[in-house]
Amino acid sequence: MEDMIGRIIELDKQAREDIQKTNQLKLDLEQRISELKEKKRAEYVKRARLDIKEREKDEKIKACIKLSAIEGIYKKKIERIEKIYSLNKNKWIDTIVKRAMES
Repeated sequence: MEDMIGRIIELDKQAREDIQKTNQLKLDLEQRISELKEKKRAEYVKRARLDIKEREKDEKIKACIKLSAIEGIYKKKIERIEKIYSLNKNKWIDTIVKRAMES
């Protein structure tokens, strides 16, 4: 009988140790999962930041190209206006003076 009680106590002790090991393993796994989750999050944020920088660089290049095209168009328009002005300057002055004198 004493052997049986001793065996039951030993099994109970072993079961408590197994439960404690299982609980510790559960805590360790939860900690590892948390660390892995944070690591993956940090990697994602890093990749996203790099992607944003790359897209920003591409958008700046596109904006510079577009700006150059617009500046070219405005330059041609200014040249056209200056040419028209130089061709018609004297005529316009004469017309203005003539109208002023008629009034």
